[in-house]
Amino acid sequence: MMKKKSSILQKMANVTQTCNNCSKQFLIIDAEQAFLQKQGIPLPFMCPACRQARRTMLRGERKLYKATCQQCGKEIIVGYDPATVTQTILCREDYDKYYEENDPIIKEPLQEF
Repeated sequence: MMKKKSSILQKMANVTQTCNNCSKQFLIIDAEQAFLQKQGIPLPFMCPACRQARRTMLRGERKLYKATCQQCGKEIIVGYDPATVTQTILCREDYDKYYEENDPIIKEPLQEF
């Protein structure tokens, strides 16, 4: 006679860790522990804020630049250097308007068969 395996999932207790970077305490909930265990990943040793800061640092610093919309003259912030860009710089409103007027899919939608 075969024994049936228990399909009851055991709930893990939440774990409180101390961040190795900033010494603040943070909580690792049972769902996160189960996910990490399933993936074979050890529990984190840094709090979420320090992990995010580390990822951002590894990715490289992001610079923002002030620019002027070349359509309406409104001051905007962009993620690229306006001095090196050859394309027209537009604010969100003017970009959306330009796209609606010039997008071939909006102008001539696909025919239904």
